Amino acid sequence: MTEIFPPYQQQNADAALHGWSVDIVRQIMNAAQLSYNIDVMPWARAYKTASSQPDTLIFSLLRTEEREGKFAWIAPLCPMRVSFYTGANRTDVQAADIQSALKYVVGVENGQANYRYLREQGFRESRNLVVVGHNHQLQQMLELGRIDLMLISDLYVAQLPDHGANLRRVFTAHALEKYLFLAAHPATDPKLLQQLQQAWRTIRHQALPDCQLISKPPF
Repeated sequence: MTEIFPPYQQQNADAALHGWSVDIVRQIMNAAQLSYNIDVMPWARAYKTASSQPDTLIFSLLRTEEREGKFAWIAPLCPMRVSFYTGANRTDVQAADIQSALKYVVGVENGQANYRYLREQGFRESRNLVVVGHNHQLQQMLELGRIDLMLISDLYVAQLPDHGANLRRVFTAHALEKYLFLAAHPATDPKLLQQLQQAWRTIRHQALPDCQLISKPPF
């Protein structure tokens, strides 16, 4: 299961799923000679399902210390850099680090590692944190002045129709510079996990995915 998160997972006009991570996952599943379905849903529901149902896979899941023991990690898909963005016309928003950002209202997608990171840094929903169901809502809230900053992937901004022309990157959350993974519930059949990991090793030796050739953490 996954969510819509361009350019890693996206849909074209006929709703066909594609993207950097999708292409790698399909290669892994085909190399493992496994039949599968990819269900697209809001990230919070995908995360909850993969956390509770064995033999369920999820992508693209950021590998963090907090999540380390909660999933079986199958394959690194793409690197991700996450930054705080504001509107290009918001010259009043100035922050050099996470501490100076605490005075602003920050928007984040529900269920993401970004959310937990903000909570750990002192952000709270009752004061300076707004949680939404999907990333595209953050830009709308920024335009309406309901938030001052949003914490999102740099590549997500780059693939927007205007390539982020109306946004300004304020600073990067270096603590979140990690790989997105294909992962599974930890109680998933060990033979299935081994089969998938071997499939990843096979396709990796044939050719590294394009997104892994662009850059890797730390950026």
